Amino acid sequence: MSTTGVGIIGCGWVAQEHIKAFQNDERSQVRALVSRNPANAARCRDLHNLDCSIGADADEMLKQDDIDIVVVCTPHNTHTQYVVAAAQAQKHILIEKPVAITPHDLGVQLAAVRQSGVKTLVSFVLHWNPLLMTIDRLIEQGVFGNIFMVEVDYLHRIWMTTAEKWYASREISGTAILTAGCHAVDALRWFARSEAKQVCAYQVRTENPIEYPGTISVNVQFENGSIGRTTTTFDAQMPYRFNICVYGTEATLRNDLLYAPKLFPGQNEFLKIPCVLPDSGDVAHHPFQGQAAHFLDCVTDDTTPFPDLEDAAKTHNICFAADMSAEQGKAVMLADL
Repeated sequence: MSTTGVGIIGCGWVAQEHIKAFQNDERSQVRALVSRNPANAARCRDLHNLDCSIGADADEMLKQDDIDIVVVCTPHNTHTQYVVAAAQAQKHILIEKPVAITPHDLGVQLAAVRQSGVKTLVSFVLHWNPLLMTIDRLIEQGVFGNIFMVEVDYLHRIWMTTAEKWYASREISGTAILTAGCHAVDALRWFARSEAKQVCAYQVRTENPIEYPGTISVNVQFENGSIGRTTTTFDAQMPYRFNICVYGTEATLRNDLLYAPKLFPGQNEFLKIPCVLPDSGDVAHHPFQGQAAHFLDCVTDDTTPFPDLEDAAKTHNICFAADMSAEQGKAVMLADL
């Protein structure tokens, strides 16, 4: 069996988890690390005991014939140049979220990937969290009946953590919903099983060291008639939480609590689902191993990854619409973006 070669662009916090995930899968090998500061690449190489090339020039890495997959995990505003270059080099691409912080850059990436035909996977890594996987299967089995409302919240005082300082920059990081709340928006779309039609949002700024409002609350009207709500806050004095609620005519879920009396006759109170929860903001807690395995499966079997860039673009468009709605003080139709 041939080994799939992986190149990593960006050697910061999240890159460590991508490295470990591909290193731990016998089908892949990390063969190149690229960082603007070569010392960071060397540190990663030594930390993970890798036999790979290191350097500061992504273009040189993209010339390597033994690289099949490129992972882009640089600061948010730099993703586009690397995604386009990797697509043109005919490399499959795993892109950290958000893939872009402007609609223009998102469009540039989509055009490059469509032209090249390479496979993409966007790192909405919670798709491989056991609770979210369980919810997806319950929906597929029709347990909820008609799902008429979904709520997902990203609540994380991220600027008080050890995350890189560029998270505070509007120019580099984007906005609260793009920086991290997009995880919640992705899950909102996933569980609503519909695309957004209209978005109405409000934001508030508190005293903090970041350059953008740290809290935004968003209401979404979906094409199938259901509604959604998502809140992102970096401001609340509280532990990290990723709240999920699914409301259906036959069952309701609130995080790991399920009420489904048709499935469990005689049930008169919520039932606890025993599984690993998305209850930590530490990237080391996130299921990167499952994500890497999925991408390797898709590359090997020539199937479409999920969520790929085409799907993730719809999530990003909700984020763009939410920021626009909050700034303009009016609802935004997705068709108008």
